[in-house]
Amino acid sequence: MTLTDTRANVRMAGIKAFPLILHLLGPNANHLVYDLLHNLMTDKSPVVLSALATIAGPLACVVSRKAVLQRPLSCKDGKIYCNISLICLCCEENSDGSNVSSPRARPKLVDPAMFLPFLQLLTATRDIKLGLTQSLSKMFGHIEVRSNNQATVNMLNSCLNLIEDPDYQTRVEFSKVVQFLLGDSSSESASETDQLIVTKLAGIMQSHDHVHPHLLETVILTLGQLGRVAEGKLQLVVLISLLKSMISTQPFIAAVAHEQLRDLANHKHVTLQDLFKRHRKSICQFIVDSVYDSEPSSGSGKEPLGILHEVAILFNYDDVKTFLQSTEIYMLPPLVSKATAKASALIKLIASQLDKTKRQCLTRNTAYIFSYLLCFCQGRPGQYDKALHFLRQETGLELGSLLRLDMQNVENELLLHLSDNYTQMFKGLSMVASYDELEYKGPKDIKTKDQMAAFLQPRLLGFLAYFDSKFLNKTIPWEEKLMALESLISLMKMMGAHYITPVRVKLMATLKIVLRFKEKAFPSVCCRAWECFVKSLDMASLGPMLSQIIVILLPLFNQLPNQVAEIFRFLIVKNRVQLEPHFHELYFMPESRELADINEVLAKFTAGHSKRASLQIQISHLLNGVSHESLDVRLRALKKLRQLLHTHQVELHYMVMGKETSDPVISQLVSALLSGCRESDPTARNLVGECLGELGAVDPGRLDLNVNDDNKDMAKFHADVNDDNYGYDLINELVRAFLAAENTETQDCSAYALQEIASVYGISNTAGNHTAGKKLWLRFPGHIQEILVPLLHSKYKVTSSENWSQVPKVIYGSHKGKYFEKWISTWTGYLITMVKDTKASMIFKSCSVVVKHDHNTALYLLPNIIVQALIDGTANQTQQISNEVLAVLNDVKQPDTQQGMASDFRHLAAQTIFSILGMVVKWQRHRIQYLSAIAAQHKNRSGNNHENDGKYKAVKQFIDKIPLDILASASFNCQAYTRSLMYFEQFINMKKENIHQHLDFFQKLYIAMDEPDGVASVIAIREDQPTLTEQILAHESIGQLRDASACYERAIQQDNNCISHYEGLIKCQMELGQFETAACQVDGILTKKPEWHGTMNSYRVEAAWKLGQWDNLRTHLDQERGKRTWAVGIGNTLMLAKDRDEEGFLQQLQIVRSELMGPLSAASMEKGSYQRGYEYIVRLHMLNELEQGVRELLHFPTRGPQERSGLAKLIELWDSRLSLTQASFRMKEPILNLRRTLFSLAEGNTDVDLHTEIGKSWLRSAKVARKVGHLQTAFSFLLNGSSYHLPELFVERAKWFWAKNDHDLAQTCIEKGLQEFYPDCTFKDNALRRDTTEKGLLRRIECAKALLLWGMYSEETSSIESNEIVKRYRDVIDMNPTWEDGHFYLAKYYDKIMVHLTNSDRPDRQRSILEPIIENYGKALRNGSQYIYQTMPRMLTIWLEYGSKMVESESKQNKNETAIGQQRFTLQTMNESIAKLGNELPPYTFLTAFPQLISRICHPHNMVFQVLSELISNMMHNYPQQAMWLMMAVSKSSYKIRQSRCHTIIAKARQKDKSLNKFIHDAIKLADRLLDLCNRHVESGQNVFSISQHFKPLQRLMDDVDFSKIIIPLQTMMNVTLPTTSGPHSEHDPFPIEQTMMNVTLPTTSGPHSEHDPFPMEQVYIDGFDDTVEVLPSLQKPKKITMKGSDGKRYVMMCKPKDDLRKDCRLMEFNSIVNKCLRKDPESRKRQLHIRTYMVVPLNEECGLIEWVDNCHGLRNILIKIYKDKKIYMTGSELKQCRLQITATLEEKMRVYKTKLLPRHPPVFKEWFLKTFPDPTSWYMARQSYARTTAVMSMVGYILGLGDRHGENILFDSTNGDVVHVDFNCLFNKGDTFDWPELVPFRLTRNMVDAMGPMGYEGLFRRACEVTMRVMRDQMDPLMSVLKTFIFDPLVEWAGKPTKGRSNSSETGEIKNDQAQMNVQNIECRMKGELKANKHKRSRGLPLSIEGHVNHLIKESTKDENLCAMYIGWAAYM
Repeated sequence: MTLTDTRANVRMAGIKAFPLILHLLGPNANHLVYDLLHNLMTDKSPVVLSALATIAGPLACVVSRKAVLQRPLSCKDGKIYCNISLICLCCEENSDGSNVSSPRARPKLVDPAMFLPFLQLLTATRDIKLGLTQSLSKMFGHIEVRSNNQATVNMLNSCLNLIEDPDYQTRVEFSKVVQFLLGDSSSESASETDQLIVTKLAGIMQSHDHVHPHLLETVILTLGQLGRVAEGKLQLVVLISLLKSMISTQPFIAAVAHEQLRDLANHKHVTLQDLFKRHRKSICQFIVDSVYDSEPSSGSGKEPLGILHEVAILFNYDDVKTFLQSTEIYMLPPLVSKATAKASALIKLIASQLDKTKRQCLTRNTAYIFSYLLCFCQGRPGQYDKALHFLRQETGLELGSLLRLDMQNVENELLLHLSDNYTQMFKGLSMVASYDELEYKGPKDIKTKDQMAAFLQPRLLGFLAYFDSKFLNKTIPWEEKLMALESLISLMKMMGAHYITPVRVKLMATLKIVLRFKEKAFPSVCCRAWECFVKSLDMASLGPMLSQIIVILLPLFNQLPNQVAEIFRFLIVKNRVQLEPHFHELYFMPESRELADINEVLAKFTAGHSKRASLQIQISHLLNGVSHESLDVRLRALKKLRQLLHTHQVELHYMVMGKETSDPVISQLVSALLSGCRESDPTARNLVGECLGELGAVDPGRLDLNVNDDNKDMAKFHADVNDDNYGYDLINELVRAFLAAENTETQDCSAYALQEIASVYGISNTAGNHTAGKKLWLRFPGHIQEILVPLLHSKYKVTSSENWSQVPKVIYGSHKGKYFEKWISTWTGYLITMVKDTKASMIFKSCSVVVKHDHNTALYLLPNIIVQALIDGTANQTQQISNEVLAVLNDVKQPDTQQGMASDFRHLAAQTIFSILGMVVKWQRHRIQYLSAIAAQHKNRSGNNHENDGKYKAVKQFIDKIPLDILASASFNCQAYTRSLMYFEQFINMKKENIHQHLDFFQKLYIAMDEPDGVASVIAIREDQPTLTEQILAHESIGQLRDASACYERAIQQDNNCISHYEGLIKCQMELGQFETAACQVDGILTKKPEWHGTMNSYRVEAAWKLGQWDNLRTHLDQERGKRTWAVGIGNTLMLAKDRDEEGFLQQLQIVRSELMGPLSAASMEKGSYQRGYEYIVRLHMLNELEQGVRELLHFPTRGPQERSGLAKLIELWDSRLSLTQASFRMKEPILNLRRTLFSLAEGNTDVDLHTEIGKSWLRSAKVARKVGHLQTAFSFLLNGSSYHLPELFVERAKWFWAKNDHDLAQTCIEKGLQEFYPDCTFKDNALRRDTTEKGLLRRIECAKALLLWGMYSEETSSIESNEIVKRYRDVIDMNPTWEDGHFYLAKYYDKIMVHLTNSDRPDRQRSILEPIIENYGKALRNGSQYIYQTMPRMLTIWLEYGSKMVESESKQNKNETAIGQQRFTLQTMNESIAKLGNELPPYTFLTAFPQLISRICHPHNMVFQVLSELISNMMHNYPQQAMWLMMAVSKSSYKIRQSRCHTIIAKARQKDKSLNKFIHDAIKLADRLLDLCNRHVESGQNVFSISQHFKPLQRLMDDVDFSKIIIPLQTMMNVTLPTTSGPHSEHDPFPIEQTMMNVTLPTTSGPHSEHDPFPMEQVYIDGFDDTVEVLPSLQKPKKITMKGSDGKRYVMMCKPKDDLRKDCRLMEFNSIVNKCLRKDPESRKRQLHIRTYMVVPLNEECGLIEWVDNCHGLRNILIKIYKDKKIYMTGSELKQCRLQITATLEEKMRVYKTKLLPRHPPVFKEWFLKTFPDPTSWYMARQSYARTTAVMSMVGYILGLGDRHGENILFDSTNGDVVHVDFNCLFNKGDTFDWPELVPFRLTRNMVDAMGPMGYEGLFRRACEVTMRVMRDQMDPLMSVLKTFIFDPLVEWAGKPTKGRSNSSETGEIKNDQAQMNVQNIECRMKGELKANKHKRSRGLPLSIEGHVNHLIKESTKDENLCAMYIGWAAYM
């Protein structure tokens, strides 16, 4: 009603309230605008029209629904409703005055027709126009102006009339809102609507001379406002318009324009020079036109120089000259195109300002002028010719001459504008080709694209580098970069696949640059560029780049999904056939609608999508990505790997723990991740850390990380850079840098280096095949050749050189060496200047440009550069190198007080120095060998040739300047303990130091290395009373921390100012779990010594978080700001978790993780890095669990979409992770401690009983401490755990008592514990047995464990009678019937009773026990394989022996029929039990006892034989490949009955599987052919045979296409691999006795054990034989053959004739059982004790195959070579003079031994280790392996009576130091029967002892002997079962010479051999520790203890009296 009121004021009020009313009514009321307001536009009242003008803007906001009500919180008059207003969320200003959004970014939602009538008001009065003008900003803020919408165009035109409005104020007001009239920048029609505005303004500006100044002023103001929001072309128009006004002759207008230009730049927060540079080409064109058109003489313009001056000053240039220097390339071409005298004058003016001539200016800008003329004069040939004529006149040069002056730049410019004007640029390039007379030999008149491509190809790399410079130049506007990219696309299309493919890596790097640009047009053009790129490559070359291309383009997919998807579709769908071999690399393809068809294709190939792909395959594929050259690919691969490891933890742990050895892919994974620790990219390095954490700290002993590879190491070592091999490796390294380059500058530097190195080494792809350069070229693989091809003819040049004159004398730590990369590149570059050798200097200088960008290349070059610099340099330069090295070492020698990057720098710098010194020492040794070889060629035997060699002396002088003790100390501080040990031992030996004066350092080293055997060796050789410090070290090393604490307290009393004593005391208390005590102690210390706060406070931090005292932790952390120690880092992380600060928590986690990666990075630079960095890997393991725990327990968001696992599964997972770590208290306890902290942190935040879990964790810690012998620590943990009242406590406490030898207390503890926690487990109350709930089952399992322990302790102490012990074992079975351990120990105890009854003549009682023995052994086998090597052999022995006794009983004349009947019944029951087991158990279980079974095939009892033959035939049916090789010798036995029965069994197997007929036939034929080869007579002097000539039947057999697949008899193919998971074969039992008490072991992923694959390695079949058969020079003339494997590899075997290899075979079986026993024993496993075995396959009783062991060297050969090098070798004639008669006296033998033999044979064996294993970690591990494998084999050899251990029968593996024994002909103490009887039990000569280290046989060797002897005593039964096979399958030498068809009295039964029986009994006696006199074989007394036995044997082996009496050929003196 108000709007139709007659009163104007009322209508006005209604109009003003209308927007608010419309807002309240909602969008359905918008029609009221049309119905009511439009009619008022013709109202005559000024106030009404003014009101309409005022509300137009707010009304648009309301209609767009962006308006909201604003109510004030308070109002002075109390009437808040009166102050309600509307504000627009888009239009209103923020409190800081900035708009919510820019005008162009506002939503355009309003119908323009609604507001078009309002514009009628623009014809009204001034005030009304002003009001509407002010509303335009909001109106057009919600109305989109479109050129295709006439209403909006009309509105715009109406508004634009205001520009020329007569009213000044209106024009000014309109200038303020004109920016809102611009179209939407994202709209295609925006430029058209903007053009309307531009046209209007331009029209006024063009006639500005005739326009009133005030009108012109407002136009300029309007331009200024437009410029604030304008971009692109519109911005250029504004700038040029304002520039035009600025150079106006009207001062007022010029001033206004100048001011608007400055305001415009300020508004955009840029300088005017920046704006100029964005549009410099167009602005320069305008300036040229302005200067050219200026007519100063007529008064219509300014002087040209004046204009240039004004413009220069405006754009912030110092002067005109500076301005012209940056713009001449844009200003000269337009002037030349004008080709007039005036243009010439202006060119002269410009030249004068630049201090050049016109000719100089024009010639140096020819490229830009020529390209400009081609474009500008297109279609105007007359103008083009005129301009060229002008150019010729001005320069005096023809066009061809001009172009040849700067042809490369001309071509660059033409190609740069190729997209702008392809035809003209092509024409220009053709003209350039016609003038190129020097290099181009093709057609001069280029017409086709192919011809042009051929012309451009030689300079293609240069063109790409030019495009790079354009893209990387920040001053070039993006529009020009976009043009360049378009031109690059045109260039790719022109060049085609033939020329693009060779430069694809470079081109891809170029295209990566443009992905950075996000301007609106760039992403789309980028897509087209990449599409063109992939379509321009050969498919064969595209494949290897596929993953990298996809990774690079994925970020672009988010912006342009459809366009990028099309590229992917081309690659994956359209070209799937050619590229599918690479599809498995695309595991990172995201799920998306646009990629659905692509992922469907990939799903069939990629491991990530294929459910069938095993985890091994997925990891293998990812490892390729982890080691990829591209960082992008590595990052993707690492992220995927992290996710894969996280989501497959159970399978991962099974791969580590599920078999006897971990899966090889785990070792590969660890190796790859260790290499990744050296990543320069911090994100990649942290991802590597996360992956290591996810994997867990896998026990190094479970990994196969080969630390020494002779061949590979020698291939990498190059003593001379002139060697082509060095060139080959250097180019490979530079190609790596080229491919890995993250920017084009690095890539170009690498390309330059490759170009120059190829030239230096004369590499050519066109030279003759016999030239050195062509030979080197042919060695490179195809992908490297493709990279090198364009570089063989490229012309990269270095534009600047480094000034080395100002380099500090010591770079390390200076401003040139503040961080590692800078130091290494600076030092390398400076050292290159010292190289004088011509070729070496050229090589290194070529690489100098790379080392600035790639420090890995610097690290590669540095050792060779230093060697060359030492050889070429002056004494002063050598001293400089020494000073640099010593600067690093002296810095590192000091304690590390730095953190973060500084600390990492120290570690990396030190490791670099260590690597350099290692290389230099290696060079020294090589030089000595080289000079010796030269001397030998010239037969020069005079002196040491190297001592006079200048090169050697120069290097030696440098080495001598580096003190070994400083190296040892520096290494120790870097935690490179093996290196420290190596240097320190060298220091001791070189300086002839008394070792007893340095035992404390050795002790510290061994403690740091966690090597208790080493500590024991120090204690063993110590002569003086240990000092207090030495006592502390000794106590700490064996875990006697309370004693250590007492010593520390004593030390504090003696010196209370030594902080290290206090620190040691606190650490002891912390390790004892006495955190509260430690914290209080630190408080007290700091009260007295506040200056120690910086050192001691971190202990309070650690104690606080371990105690869960969060308030104290916060207080102490506040005092540790900036510190980055491990304890403080964990404290900060936990505090952030406590505060629920997720972001801070994750950031801190990354900080702590990155701190660990520094030392790991340094460690990974040398071999054996895993062992050295294991402490840090454990910490990464802990960080992973910290993150997992916080996410699960505190409900932080999980990583990725996976759901939470739940606490129970988390704990199960953690227990599994703990089990795969090293069995070390130092490693396991920190993990458990952190878990306790996490549980305490989360208590009260979860429903799970974390209190119980904390208690269990204390018990786990107690167990870990107990197992390593730290009983005091274990007791402390038990005390902590006792407050939780857990039933597991009494079991662990009992074990602790037992470990202390308090056996009675242990049994009492168990008894009381059972009564307290399991009162219902007795027979009287079966409640627990009846409880079938989950909790009840768990209680029964725990109770069973306690009962078993009780029974074992009772048995061990014999504290109760037998029936009671049996009852206790039966209680275990009743409580847990499916537990392997219960049945095994019950059967074992019954067995023990039976043995006793056998001796006491109680056959009836014995028979009653046989059944439960067989029954329980059988049940043990049914329920697991943990004790299979004890259970199976013993069970079979009892059964087979009883069958033999049955036959003996039946054959007796006075037999008791009743007893016989009972025996028959018992035997029948046993047969049935064994047969049943044969059907129920997986066949591989019996395969473990195959030799035992096959040895008894002549069993005299038919029923037993029937069962036996069924078992063997069943194995042959299931595992024919293995069984056939094992039965081969028996099938060809000289005993008819053995041969007959073997054939019977084979026939049975054939009946079961008819397909075996062909296989068995072929296998027997193959064996026959191999026997022919073995027995082939060898003529004198013959050393080779040919299979094709001499063994044609074998050749024909292999050529037969139907020949069966037969495996190569290797250990890996033949040995059974057992599942390590416990439980029955049909279901999983999670609680084996040997596992951690509360640990859950992993089930097999494939289901029950019956599905277990006992041969998991891929089967390798015989594909044929190499033709050459080598005859070895030993007595029997064995032949060395090479089998071709189906896997493409070669396998070497030895065919040995005239030797009964059954003995060797049985010994290998015995050793294999010993190995299995050693692996199961914790002490042995920790020491990695083992025997090196190899496969021995007897083919009959005289011949067989022996697996060849590579990389082995005989002890004698090693020592003789060293003695010869030292020129102290004792010749054969000299030795003959020392040979005495056996009858000589002991005194005479001792005299010769000590005075003649020993002085000429000093201990030198240790030198072989230093030479063969130059890397410290590999050296230490090899020596450790040597000592321990020697110990194991010494004990085993002694037990078996192995003799003849001369220097040729003991070999050493040069890859790991293992001892390998060969030739086992002298077994069973046969050496006692020699003419010179062997007096020593095993070989332990001076050389062997000395090579074990300064402590000799103490420590490692002795302890390994003791552990081995204990294991063999404990596992006597399974070991003896192997040896007892000799009784029934005796050796030929024990039975006399065999005859054809040999028979004996045992034709119907099996053979027993008395000699074998006696030998086996002697072995059993030795195992028990019984000593016998050498001559009479009588016992010397009671059996010795293990320690006593070992000590006796070592003494006997090292006693000079024994050694001097050995046969001289045995070489006891060596």
